[in-house]
Amino acid sequence: MKSFWKIFCCCLLVTAISWISNLANAQTLPEAARQERERRKGAESRAVFTNESASAAARASASASAPPATTAKPDTVKATAAGGRTDNKGRDEKYWRDTFEKVRQDLKRADDKLKLLDLKSNDLSAQLLREGIYTREMELRAELDKARKEQEITRKEVAGYQQTLRDLEDELRRSGGLPGWAR
Repeated sequence: MKSFWKIFCCCLLVTAISWISNLANAQTLPEAARQERERRKGAESRAVFTNESASAAARASASASAPPATTAKPDTVKATAAGGRTDNKGRDEKYWRDTFEKVRQDLKRADDKLKLLDLKSNDLSAQLLREGIYTREMELRAELDKARKEQEITRKEVAGYQQTLRDLEDELRRSGGLPGWAR
């Protein structure tokens, strides 16, 4: 029994010593924050080379030794005098964003109307089943048929707005506008 307690005490002592040594070497929160700030400063100071910067550097060194070239590749997105960009047809980001926003609002309005008509149709169907045959069956059926016709019309509107949105995205892509203008 004495050997058990000796082993237990030794294990306890080793655990306590390792725990205390970990505490002594532990990093405090302010130290960790300071090191992270230093790491970020170091990351910001590093140069990042991309294909564009490499080709620009190559052109700069080539233009220093050779005469300037007269043929340049035209950019599909042109910069205007005000500093904004336009597509091939002269339309800017504001035009595209406004157009997309209008179509999205129309689509949402039609989608909300469709949801409302679905609820109305479900309610009329439930009323028809609840009420007896001889009460208002003819009136309810007429209302239900009208609601279903409106649903079909609204579904076609929703599909039309969705197609318009897809067509606008294709037109933006074909005209050379930036993809972010569709957001």
